[in-house]
Amino acid sequence: MKSTFLLRLAGLLGAALVAGAVTAAPAQATLGPAQPIDIQLRGYSSTGIETQVGRMVGTIRFDDGNTLYRIDATMYRQSSYVDTKLRIEVNGATHQNFYQSGTISADFPYPGVVQNVRLVFEGLYYDGATNRVKTITRSAFYDNPYN
Repeated sequence: MKSTFLLRLAGLLGAALVAGAVTAAPAQATLGPAQPIDIQLRGYSSTGIETQVGRMVGTIRFDDGNTLYRIDATMYRQSSYVDTKLRIEVNGATHQNFYQSGTISADFPYPGVVQNVRLVFEGLYYDGATNRVKTITRSAFYDNPYN
């Protein structure tokens, strides 16, 4: 009886030591509220005709740990001469580039504090009246609400 008790006690102590040795996973930062993304590229011919070149629609969210942002968006090539292009700037410096239309649904970790994100969306417009290609660029700025 005494040996059974000692075996159980040893087992409990061993389990406690193992549990204490296992490190807990770090807490994951929480994503904040979604901020809407809606960027429309428009080209204008020399005669004043408007053409929708490309559009980006979706959301951006920042984590409360200030080291990550998430984009869930779709880039549409409406009548761009080539695929649309997206440049993502964090704190004024280029962080990511995407060179084709489609869906982006990803977390973007950043090695420093994310203060803001600027999305620079670009497409090419062909003006048939002048036989020229024009680069159309629009951007949107998103401030991190956690800093």
